[in-house]
Amino acid sequence: MNDRDLYRSVDLTVFSLANLMNIIMVLVFLARASGMPRINTLGVIWVAFIVVLSIVVFLNVRSRRKWWTIVLPSLLIAFLLLEIILDYILRIDFRSTRLLGPYLLLYYLALFGMIGYSFQIGKRFGIVTLVTYFISQIATFYSYFQVGHG
Repeated sequence: MNDRDLYRSVDLTVFSLANLMNIIMVLVFLARASGMPRINTLGVIWVAFIVVLSIVVFLNVRSRRKWWTIVLPSLLIAFLLLEIILDYILRIDFRSTRLLGPYLLLYYLALFGMIGYSFQIGKRFGIVTLVTYFISQIATFYSYFQVGHG
């Protein structure tokens, strides 16, 4: 596989994970709004995302690709690590504390980073990611107005 093919595969992996995360978040918020129990398998999925994104960042660093190919996926890695620590390891109810603000800031920076990455690899990819992002935001608002931050 030549460098160009590797870069394309790496970029398509990031695009796929960004959209998969948006879709998973839609399912999480719809489940929360309908009163379904928390989906504990998300922790496993987040760990898988972290592993794949870490490989992506490693390959992009090793190949000396542009800054955005390193920084933007790293934001999502940071968010997913925070999510795992707060929700799955410490198991604290941080959503009703002052931690919610920084948590949400990192969440939205990570999502905007994935939108930006997708647009960098192609306008169509960016538009798809933006659409799945807005769908996840609609589900977020729906859930919030049904049950609050929960």
